[in-house]
Amino acid sequence: MSGEDKALAFFGDSSVSLSVFETLKRYIGEFCPQARIMIQDSLLAFRTNAGFAYVSKTAEEGTLFDLALTSRKKINSDKISKTVQPIPGTPSYIYHIAIRDENDLDSEVRGWIRQSYEYSKLGLA
Repeated sequence: MSGEDKALAFFGDSSVSLSVFETLKRYIGEFCPQARIMIQDSLLAFRTNAGFAYVSKTAEEGTLFDLALTSRKKINSDKISKTVQPIPGTPSYIYHIAIRDENDLDSEVRGWIRQSYEYSKLGLA
């Protein structure tokens, strides 16, 4: 199943979610054309050797999907809906960003996506 087929199956009849996902996919393809889309349980993962951007459906009204990114940097922003530190005391974080429309994929979020990709190359993500 191709990445496009996986996304179609994942989003079903939500053409708006699929359209915004396609914008995300095009952006990631600009700096990481080798990224693959994998289905992992209830999410789509962009990955090379390791995952770096994760898309999951959400029940939150008005939100198209949740975008999760990994980072070694502490990010303080109103755009972050949830922060998880998987191993307390380590410099590793998972950030969740509620994507409501294409404008949520602004330059700041795109920068975090690139950071997450760079972090994944360290083999620590």
